Parts: sequence; C-alpha cells; structure tokens
Amino acid sequence: MISSQAINEFFAWAPFVVLAVILVVAYVWTRGEKQLAAPIGKTYSCARCGRRGVREHMVPVTVEGAVVWYCGRCAHAH
Repeated sequence: MISSQAINEFFAWAPFVVLAVILVVAYVWTRGEKQLAAPIGKTYSCARCGRRGVREHMVPVTVEGAVVWYCGRCAHAH
C-alpha cells in the first residue's frame, strides 16, 4: 500500500517536474529554428503582386508618408 506521505510528495513535486519537462521539450524543439530559417537578404516585396526583388530593381512610391515598393511591371501600371 502507498503511504499518504508518498502521495503528498508525489503531488508536491509533480508540477515542478511537468514544468521542467515542458521547458526542456520547448527548448529542444525551438533551439534549431534560427539556424534553419534562411535569411531573405536585402530584397523588397512588391506591394501589388508580391514579387521580390533587390532594391535597384524596385520603384519606391510614397503613399501618405509611407514608402511602398513596386516592381518595375507594377510601377508602370500604377
């Protein structure tokens, strides 16, 4: 038979053990994400079609104080 002191100690330590397991799993699960994500680099996304391009191939347009970038094709249509 299990003593009441053993049950009390189990329930006293269980939350800490579960928290430690969750933290370890979360750490192991997320520690490599930064290494796997490839940087996009210095590219800009077209505000109309979403095409990405380097700064030299994009056309900046100021709209209400904000700079919006368009690709060459969408800038001519704008």
